[in-house]
Amino acid sequence: MDAVVLDLFGTLVAAPTPQERARAAARLAAVAGCDPAAVERYFRATWLVRHDGTLPTPTDLATHLIRAVHGPDQAVGPVTDELLALGQARLRPAPSVVHALESLRGRGLRLGILSDASAEIAAAWPKSPLAALADAAVFSCQAKATKPDQRLYSRIRAELGVPAHRTLYVGDGGGDELHGALAAGMAAVAVRRRGPANALAFGDTDWSGPILDSAEHVPAYLAEQA
Repeated sequence: MDAVVLDLFGTLVAAPTPQERARAAARLAAVAGCDPAAVERYFRATWLVRHDGTLPTPTDLATHLIRAVHGPDQAVGPVTDELLALGQARLRPAPSVVHALESLRGRGLRLGILSDASAEIAAAWPKSPLAALADAAVFSCQAKATKPDQRLYSRIRAELGVPAHRTLYVGDGGGDELHGALAAGMAAVAVRRRGPANALAFGDTDWSGPILDSAEHVPAYLAEQA
């Protein structure tokens, strides 16, 4: 293999829990001056529109949220700032993950990130410790498609400059991403979802291929395949 493409949430950083979503809703509601339950309902009802490119910037997302919960227009700026703070907090990897990615890079592999992500994540990405370890990152809110849309796989392959058959895809399986990778001509391996047992997931499908306990096991897996 010449490249590894990795999912983000549930793979490199923990997938969020319902409790974390509720806490985020409370923080945003406090800034917006509205009911936390209304913000949580917004999160529950808008996964696709927040991830599919309809709202490509944090300001777009904040404006959409404020209008949905009938908040004041002047709250858009503060809500944008709070969204960015929440995004940055979600992109803090465990040291063991950083070590695993450094190991892969040390072997000369190119690394890509392919994530269904909303605008605050894409905007916060450059400040994440993970950004310095990736050669390319593709986020659904910017690419205007969600997994397993083949345009996402084509884009990350093009940015890495590595053909599909020389690329391994690694993910926890949300969004039917593993079968999407196989359809794109990549090899694929699943990892057990990172985070608590009640972590949120979208679009899971059955997977009969190889499964690793975590992303930290990818270097050893590739060594075994060599």
